[in-house]
Amino acid sequence: MTARRVAVLGAGLAAAPHLAALERSDCEVVTVATRDEDRAAKVRQRFPDARRCWPPETALQDGVDLALVLSPPGTHLELAGEAAARGIDVIVEKPLDIGLRRAAELVRVTRDTGLAVCFQHRAKAAGRALKDLYGDLGPLTGGGIDVPWWRPQSYYDEPGRGTYARDGGGVLITQAVHVLDLFLWTVGTPERVMAHAGTSALHRMEAEDTLAAILDYGDGRIVTLNATTAAPPGRDERITLACAGGTAVLTGGELVLHRADGTAEAVAREDGTATAADPSLMPAGWHQAVLDDALDAFASGREPLASGASALATQRVVAALYASAARGRWVDTDDETLEEQ
Repeated sequence: MTARRVAVLGAGLAAAPHLAALERSDCEVVTVATRDEDRAAKVRQRFPDARRCWPPETALQDGVDLALVLSPPGTHLELAGEAAARGIDVIVEKPLDIGLRRAAELVRVTRDTGLAVCFQHRAKAAGRALKDLYGDLGPLTGGGIDVPWWRPQSYYDEPGRGTYARDGGGVLITQAVHVLDLFLWTVGTPERVMAHAGTSALHRMEAEDTLAAILDYGDGRIVTLNATTAAPPGRDERITLACAGGTAVLTGGELVLHRADGTAEAVAREDGTATAADPSLMPAGWHQAVLDDALDAFASGREPLASGASALATQRVVAALYASAARGRWVDTDDETLEEQ
């Protein structure tokens, strides 16, 4: 495979694991879009020839054939669209953008080039094993998604973080979306949702740091979602799938299968989680897997592990959850008004 020449658009907190992954792959970072020379210098520690560019569009120079969009979510549509217009493949950090309408437009404008989304929990061994097991345990009867993470106030003190204009929301769209996405990728989209969101006394921020919800599949299957960044010091996320033949429990990087006969089996186990108060310290292995898969998908013409269409399905559920929290009632996931967000 020909070495990819990469423009990194954004070099903030999310950049570290991506840069580590790029360094291990057949990629060369040629430009980095950032106002901050110190951040550019950190990129050059791994890629000495990377040139700092601003505004971001100027990083999409001749010869660049992959854009890695790590800028604030509210900028993703314009940057991905500019890259696609130049025939450049795109990998975008989650979420696609801050609202369902913009997210759908991003998928549309990149339809003629490659698009992959960094939902790295799909790449972890335990996550893949969960998806493979689903169905073998018999019909799903219920389940739960728990995200008891922690972020200090200093995390939210960065201008714009945890605001609707920049991020599109708080814990749901920024942190818990990873775990929610893995669940939805495995089980599918619920029929309707009910949510309640709020901000704890531990944080000063515009959006929510805590959200509780019910996902109703319309056939008796009920799933609960509890997500927060106000649970110091932070614990491993958990997905529970209760099925007729047993229960699968994914905790961090470990998947345990509890069969109906009372036996239990550790199906997959690996290090690495997302509870770290400083996201830049997270291991890069899952990001590496997403990157390698995307590069192979772009070269072969197949769908990547986290395609734009599948990421859009997750964002539709996120939009429904936010709409429910705002309206105080059940919201159908196929509600056409969600696309106005």
